[in-house]
Amino acid sequence: MTAPVEQPAGGQAITVTEDNVLEVRRTILAAAEEALHRLQSIAPNLQVTPPATDEVSRSAAAYWTHRLVGAEDAHFQRLLQYVNNVIELGEQVGEAAREYGYTDEQIQESFQLRRQA
Repeated sequence: MTAPVEQPAGGQAITVTEDNVLEVRRTILAAAEEALHRLQSIAPNLQVTPPATDEVSRSAAAYWTHRLVGAEDAHFQRLLQYVNNVIELGEQVGEAAREYGYTDEQIQESFQLRRQA
C-alpha cells in the first residue's frame, strides 16, 4: 500500500511506502533537527545592540530584538514553528510506520531527535 503525503503549495511530493517509511521518517526528522540546531546557533546574533547609550537607542534596540526574536509573531518564532511542523510531519510518518506493522522500537531506532524545538 502506498500512501502519498499531500503536497503543500510549492513543496515536494513524498510517496511513503512500507519499504521506505522509516527512511522517510529519518530524513524528515534529521532535516528538522539540523534546522533547529542552526536556528538555535544564530539566535544570540539576532539580539540588536543599541548603537549608543541614550534612551532612544536602547528602546529601539529592545523593540527590534523583540520583533525579530521575542514576539509571538517574530520572524524567529515563525521559523521555529515551521521546524515544529516538520517534526510533526516526521511523527505522522512514524504513525504510518506503525500502521505498516513496524514496532515502536524499530520506529525509534530509525531516528531519535537529540534536540527538541
